Amino acid sequence: MDSPMGILDEIQLDRGKGLDNPVGIWGEVHAVLTDQSGLIKGECRVKNLVTDVGDRYYGSRAINAQGSAKTITAISNATTAVVTTSAAHGYGIGDSVTIAGVTPAGYNGTWAVVSTPSATTFGIYVGTALGAGSAFGTSTGNLYPVAKGMKLGTGSTAVAKSGAGAGLVTYLSGSNKAFDATFPSHVSNAGAGTVVTYKRTYAAGEATTGSPITEVVLFLDFLADATSAVADTICRALLTGIGSKGATDTLTVTWTHTLLGA
Repeated sequence: MDSPMGILDEIQLDRGKGLDNPVGIWGEVHAVLTDQSGLIKGECRVKNLVTDVGDRYYGSRAINAQGSAKTITAISNATTAVVTTSAAHGYGIGDSVTIAGVTPAGYNGTWAVVSTPSATTFGIYVGTALGAGSAFGTSTGNLYPVAKGMKLGTGSTAVAKSGAGAGLVTYLSGSNKAFDATFPSHVSNAGAGTVVTYKRTYAAGEATTGSPITEVVLFLDFLADATSAVADTICRALLTGIGSKGATDTLTVTWTHTLLGA
């Protein structure tokens, strides 16, 4: 499809199909709610929007723009060393992190993050155990933290690039969920950009509500059972026709972003 440059985005709940848009940022939501027998209870197709924060998120991570340094408080002695920071680091698997001011000095340098056991720990593969850290410095990674997961809501404010419509308006309690295993995933298509796919399956018993589910977002902040601020929301979509989610219903959300070049 023709698009000189930009971010092509699409969100699907279950399965979906995109629509051409020459400006380079477009999307569609295909929302399907099923009962315990797999029968469809509600379905809709609506467009979604990458926010201003989302634009900056992709741009800064593409050029590996670095954020503030995080203070290191411990490093384990192992071939995959676990680094502990004093505050949430925001790193994701595959991120490039620079460590400085640590003893043993072998830890100092730039490493790829291979695991994130918690908000304040991350793993780096050093090959040969270097010894436990005895003096600590800092780690510096991407300006924006990695996308953490999805949240649902029941608000109806129109979507917008910034302002109230760029964040989750009315949070659905219990819907703050990390992505399914192996997501986000990245696939490069020669001449057609890189496709980033995010997926969350809201299984039976999760995010149940007697009110219609009307909004969904991708968020950057750490998992918290609360509304995501505009500053932590990279995409938002309004849903229609989905209805409420009963205790035995399942909702699968697959969000696809195609990052285009020139």
